[in-house]
Amino acid sequence: MKRINLYVITVLLIPFVLWKLNSHLTKEVVSFYGFAENKETEINFNYPVAIGDIKVRPGEHVAANSPLVTIYRIKSKEILGDESFKIAELTSKERLWRTEKENAIKEVEAKKELALEKLYTEKERTIRKAKQNQALLKDLKTVKDTFSNDGSLNTKVANIDREIALMEANFASQVASIQQELSINKNPYQIERERLKAVQEFQTATQKQQFELKAPFDGLIGNIHCKEGEHVPSYKTLITFYEPNPTIVKGFVQEDLIVHVAAKDSFIVRSINQSDTFCYGEVIGLGSRIVEIPERLRKVLEVKTYGREVLVAIPSTNPFLQKEKVMLEFIESPEQIASYRTAKPLKDLQEGKLTK
Repeated sequence: MKRINLYVITVLLIPFVLWKLNSHLTKEVVSFYGFAENKETEINFNYPVAIGDIKVRPGEHVAANSPLVTIYRIKSKEILGDESFKIAELTSKERLWRTEKENAIKEVEAKKELALEKLYTEKERTIRKAKQNQALLKDLKTVKDTFSNDGSLNTKVANIDREIALMEANFASQVASIQQELSINKNPYQIERERLKAVQEFQTATQKQQFELKAPFDGLIGNIHCKEGEHVPSYKTLITFYEPNPTIVKGFVQEDLIVHVAAKDSFIVRSINQSDTFCYGEVIGLGSRIVEIPERLRKVLEVKTYGREVLVAIPSTNPFLQKEKVMLEFIESPEQIASYRTAKPLKDLQEGKLTK
């Protein structure tokens, strides 16, 4: 009888043990570690500046548009000298351009002289031939003077004169076109040089400008990477600026987990040190590759594990510290999601509205 009772008890206990084991494994599958991060902004400029008064200290909370640092924008001699170099370069190019245009005019004049010389030679030869014909006809009394009646040579001379006039007009037009290009209004180098001179005058007048660097939003001063009176080169970070509270949790899901985290999934983000401190979170990003999970976020520190990075957005009113280690617990019940999403963590915790 005892054997039968033990057997029955054992059979009854097996499902319970399996259920507990499954519950434990399920819990492992849908929870993982992460750490809270503040949004960091690096403040710099794309030009050199000089630092005046620094009005804040690391760790100080400031409101949006609060003055942080007095900045002087001082244009370097290289920048001011660059315009002078460009102007000199343009002057040199313009000199070569003018020489080319003047040579082009000389070439047109040379072609004109050569072409007109041929026409004048032909005209002279035609006139000489006409005179010879007249002399011959004058001595021949029996031959009727047909030259004056024919007029073919005179017509030829007239045609040559018209051709000479057209050719002179054509060459004159070509020369006038080149000379027009040399005028100030058509000279590209002159126009650009005048523009650069105006830029140079403006840069000289605004060589030193003073303005205040202001906080881009409510936040926390991080590191200050400059000193009063220092000349800072372009793109060097002056101040790191943080949001007052973490707004993102970065976690890592192990690659061999059964449940796959997806965008818009809901999580309870719970403090490791204070389990009753938590807030609602929603997945906003997933890594595109498998990476080694940081030692701090491993469930077994000594064992290297790999997983996919997960970014979870949390409300700015959360109670977490920057880089604080947290536990992310998956929730899928619509009622729980609605409850945690609308909860105000600190207030609701104090009033006992939410339970673990």
